[in-house]
Amino acid sequence: MPDSRYWIELSTRQIAALPPGTIAILPVGAVEQHGPHLPVGTDALINRGILAHVLDRLAPDMPVVILPEQTIGNSTEHLGFHGTLSHTAAATMEIWGSVLEGAIRAGIIKVLLFNSHGGQVKQLQPTALMLRQRFGAMAFYASWFDAGYPEGLFSEDEIAFGIHAGAIETSMMLHLYPHLVATDHIADFPSTAKDLETAFSLLQTDPGNGRMAGFGWMMQDLHPSGAAGDARQATVEKGKALVERAAERLIQVIGDIAAFDETRLSAPTCLGTAIDSPHKNRKGIQE
Repeated sequence: MPDSRYWIELSTRQIAALPPGTIAILPVGAVEQHGPHLPVGTDALINRGILAHVLDRLAPDMPVVILPEQTIGNSTEHLGFHGTLSHTAAATMEIWGSVLEGAIRAGIIKVLLFNSHGGQVKQLQPTALMLRQRFGAMAFYASWFDAGYPEGLFSEDEIAFGIHAGAIETSMMLHLYPHLVATDHIADFPSTAKDLETAFSLLQTDPGNGRMAGFGWMMQDLHPSGAAGDARQATVEKGKALVERAAERLIQVIGDIAAFDETRLSAPTCLGTAIDSPHKNRKGIQE
């Protein structure tokens, strides 16, 4: 592996010489309002902080490179607030796919979308599937918040309803970028999502866990400030524990991906795919 793991710091010569099985990670975040106390880049900054933590602890021989951060994502639900920048859902997937296609054409066959914005999780799987179908790539995806939370740090209500600029994200920002947190604006931002769960039996903001129906909600529907959760519960110590857990789990995911080989995927059907084209580069990907 070269000295740097960041794609933009490598020469074309170094990229061409990356070892077989190299995993290219695409960080995908968001630029959207995070209440009165956190910066609009909170999701992207948390992603950046977790990846820095991972690189500090990753085994030197683990073949991993970090593609250019995709700071802006799909943040339609936050467009009612100043500062939010957003692609459409379709454009977001197209942009991610285009960047990853470039990595695949450089000989990378394992790519990982690493996400830090809850509002775009539904765009991850279709993007990975598109890369598999078009290029025969092994495309994976993960979101830091699916790593779970260390036991006892937050109440059940905060985990369930503190989904945006509450105690969880505020803690991580206090740990990673304390100078960007406006502590004098930290408050409790109770979410109306909890009231909806009480008022209805099968309807909630997003379907799942037995709730069949959701609806198209905007962030101001949950709280007029644009935040949701009790940010007063946030501490530097909790943020450190969250970042360390997310980084630990991501390192484990990287290990799983490294051990995942092409023989676990099906052979091409009679329709064929890019992976069985006669025009392939040195690592088996169509040119």
